[in-house]
Amino acid sequence: MSRNWKNTLIVFIAKIKNPLTPSNYRPISLCQINYKIAATILVNRLKKCISKLITEEQMAFMPGRSISEHCLVAQEIFHKFKISKNKKGLMFLKLDMEHAYDSMGWPALDQILKWYGFPWLFSKLLMECVVGVRFSIIINGKNSKWIDAQSGFRQGCQLSPYLFIMCFQLVSNSIEQKGHDLGIRVSPRGPRITHLLYADDVLIFSHASIWLAKALKKIVEDFCKWTGQRINVSKSQILFGKVVGYPTKKKIARFFGYKIVKEMSYLGIKLSLNRLKMVDFQEVLSNVMDRLKTWGKKTLSLGGKITLISSSLLSMPNFLVTHSLVPKKVLYEVEKLYRNFLWHKSGGELSMHYVAWEDLCKLRSMGGMGLQSPIMRVSSLRSKLAWDFFSKN
Repeated sequence: MSRNWKNTLIVFIAKIKNPLTPSNYRPISLCQINYKIAATILVNRLKKCISKLITEEQMAFMPGRSISEHCLVAQEIFHKFKISKNKKGLMFLKLDMEHAYDSMGWPALDQILKWYGFPWLFSKLLMECVVGVRFSIIINGKNSKWIDAQSGFRQGCQLSPYLFIMCFQLVSNSIEQKGHDLGIRVSPRGPRITHLLYADDVLIFSHASIWLAKALKKIVEDFCKWTGQRINVSKSQILFGKVVGYPTKKKIARFFGYKIVKEMSYLGIKLSLNRLKMVDFQEVLSNVMDRLKTWGKKTLSLGGKITLISSSLLSMPNFLVTHSLVPKKVLYEVEKLYRNFLWHKSGGELSMHYVAWEDLCKLRSMGGMGLQSPIMRVSSLRSKLAWDFFSKN
């Protein structure tokens, strides 16, 4: 492949509202159209066999696998943590990889392609897309000097996610070979669940003991040594079941260097040993309010507001409502924000609600506007999960 095809511009996208440091930005690669055509051809070939190469613990970018399954399994395991009376106790590790895409080593990818048994020519084409890349960073509208890459995959290339999860398969292989004593069972006769992967999000489950912690740390260190990955100790977390004693918690946490928590967020779902309350879902309300503040500055007609509510706002809490027991008070507050946005004036002035919300939620054929109440959608969203479960089994 011509090296000019692989010349890539990088633009920074802010991860948070008010970014202050370079780590608050995500580098997105702007690849050339010639390269994208070649990468798309290889991706289409790779998609036909990728699901057979990656184990079921990895859910990201796999056709036929759903993120909902991971969320439900994680919540079932958390429920096991609440009710378990196992004398050994349970522990739950969430590993955060530092610059996961940028740190992945090219020799690891080369060895993985050989291990999978890809044809030599196809493996060479995949490596050509990765090796010998040059970057130029766009800063304040100007391009920096060219930088030669030494490792990593480009965020923005359609081939990168598949190559990344192929390399990350080493985690599953290592746990399967060396972690026979890891994992927990949700039910007495159920399968042993050792870990869950969603791209670089890693959850590992085990009984709480020092010797299991040593075996687990050895597996993680070997993986980092093979691939060039690094664990972000400050963001990695460890959670223990209620039965685990305080001295054991301190020993294991000191051994790993991770922070002990009682709740954590996984794929946008909050997991906690305690019952979730309205305070735990304030982020949903803040996201809706931020969106409304942006739109409220514009002069919109009633039809435009209805279009924005139906196309964007109504879908915002869907994922959370589907996979969590969101209190009705939260949904009432969300619905209230929708109503106020629809009828109040652009300057924030109060106005009369000329039509009842229940009438607006009726079908257009029945005289309504086809809107949907967040509270009324709960049962239909959760029944979809039940239908998916029955259809796959």
